[in-house]
Amino acid sequence: MRINALRKELQILLAETAAARPPVLRRSLREDWLYATDLPGICGREGLTACLHRLAEAGWEYMEEPGWIQMRRPCGEPPGDWYDGPFGAEAACCLSLLERHGNRMSAAPEAVQRLLIKAAEEGPRAYGNACAGLHRSWAERLRLGETLPAVSLDYFRRRKE
Repeated sequence: MRINALRKELQILLAETAAARPPVLRRSLREDWLYATDLPGICGREGLTACLHRLAEAGWEYMEEPGWIQMRRPCGEPPGDWYDGPFGAEAACCLSLLERHGNRMSAAPEAVQRLLIKAAEEGPRAYGNACAGLHRSWAERLRLGETLPAVSLDYFRRRKE
């Protein structure tokens, strides 16, 4: 698993909270959230409240649920160290659709950002599968006259440094 800049930031924020053991930080199983931590079950309410305050100050949205905190943050550009695998044919198709239909990009990009960040952490196969699903979905949207998400093209290509 690749450790991207978002995960590193969360690890630092979570480590600042006194807990019985280091908190678990994993990809959220929920589509609407990026990461999840078991911090509520291993620290006191005061420490948890302070941690939630730090998360909010750093721009993270969160949702508490029994034993877990779900976290997300919009990421207009791919986070640092996010993916080093091949981008492949499906990513190229997504990139092509976005480039050719840039005037039809108005839909919110956050769900796509979360999908690709999670897939990139899992590896090239997951990333390729995510791009394949987006390609199919976006082609259908365009056939129906709908807009595409206004997602950064850098999610589908190597960044130009």
